[in-house]
Amino acid sequence: MELTFLGTRGEIAVRTRRHRRHSALLVQHNDARVMIDCGADWFGRLGAIAPTAIVLTHAHPDHAAGLAEGAPCPVYATKETLDLLRRFPIRDTHRMPLQKSVTIGGMRFKAFPVRHSIRAPAVGYRVSARDRCFFYLPDVARLPDASDVLRGINVYIGDGATVRRSMVRHKGRTLIGHAPITMQLHWCEKAGVRHAIFTHCGSPTVRADARMLNASVRRLGREHGIDASVACDGDRLAFPGCGQRNSTQRMPKRA
Repeated sequence: MELTFLGTRGEIAVRTRRHRRHSALLVQHNDARVMIDCGADWFGRLGAIAPTAIVLTHAHPDHAAGLAEGAPCPVYATKETLDLLRRFPIRDTHRMPLQKSVTIGGMRFKAFPVRHSIRAPAVGYRVSARDRCFFYLPDVARLPDASDVLRGINVYIGDGATVRRSMVRHKGRTLIGHAPITMQLHWCEKAGVRHAIFTHCGSPTVRADARMLNASVRRLGREHGIDASVACDGDRLAFPGCGQRNSTQRMPKRA
């Protein structure tokens, strides 16, 4: 598998060359080109990406509004997400069951429910091919049973909305919002995950000095025994087999 961070920006007004477009990940495996999430910034831009399938984490505009006029390929999402997107003229939809593997392009996708939003219930995906595996979770307030869900993965790709300050709040008895990077590193440490990359960056992350931000995140990662970093638009991850070292390549930024 090879991963390309097409976009790394959350639903915020500020954007930079490093974090220009809404978070989306392209997963390439053999001839498959599976795009995870397709926010408003990707409206009208899917031709250049040429996805063979699109998988959605939830129905918020920064994750799904790029499909407002349909999709050029099959779209996979949970029942709740597909119901919220019924107004979109998506012809080929496939329902993703919870905690059951679905094969897409030779890769196994397993959806796990997470706490993030009441109106747009979200999931994270455990994606695997042969002995390679990662977990993609761009929006999360809480990951239930995190140790069990994350155990055995090579790389955790998580929510970069905030580094230290929690953006989690209660709405009734439900947690919503964004867990800080520090909390997600704690989940990874308990699960034995040794590599973490953060996307879906919030305003403080996007505005921060890039060198200082990455130094801070690397330092926090080391405190948990984890190789941690913040992704930028265009970054690529060459994904080896389990037990091997992952190789991240920073690509030239798009204009």
